[in-house]
Amino acid sequence: MKIKGVIFLGVLLLSAMSAFAQDYAKVEIPIVYSYMRFNPEDSHIVSGFSLNGGGGGVTYYFNHLVGITAEFNGYASLSKSFSFPSGSSACPAGCAVTAEGNLFTYNFGPTFKPYRAAHFEPFVDVLFGGAHSNVYGNAITACQLSCVTTAAPSNNAFDVVMGGGLDIPISKSISFRPAQFDFVLTRFNNILTTNHQNQSNFRYQAGFVLRF
Repeated sequence: MKIKGVIFLGVLLLSAMSAFAQDYAKVEIPIVYSYMRFNPEDSHIVSGFSLNGGGGGVTYYFNHLVGITAEFNGYASLSKSFSFPSGSSACPAGCAVTAEGNLFTYNFGPTFKPYRAAHFEPFVDVLFGGAHSNVYGNAITACQLSCVTTAAPSNNAFDVVMGGGLDIPISKSISFRPAQFDFVLTRFNNILTTNHQNQSNFRYQAGFVLRF
């Protein structure tokens, strides 16, 4: 009887492990609100500002732990005042201008969900890709009214996203993502970012995730 009990327990345990291995969403599609604290250049001559937007993406899981993610986010354009001191590379005479700026990011990379429970699924990711913003070009265009410059700043840059968050399953097909916090490194390289080509930005996201 003891042997039969051990065998039964072993079969039950294997079945439970098998069910656990299979009972996870292989595809997740997040639809999120996104907030970005964007720093156009880290010397703070051009001060940082807040951007609001949203986006989405898709994550495919090879197993219950490791997945690959593609995400796309856009942030609405807003007007921002910039003050360039005398001697700055953008405007040697110094000037104060107002320009609009938006931001778009597109990234790909691995996502890890180390722990899955009925109502608790933390995750981390490291994504690589690109960013586009017209703030640099618009600021230079505005400066040309006060300064003599023919600069044509790059509006595109390489970026890296590192962070993580939490998913709370509501049902088999949907979960709530209350918070995702990311450090976003962009590398815009132009006349406004001279000697400060790494921009350190902060991102917060929240929304819902469709699960299949």
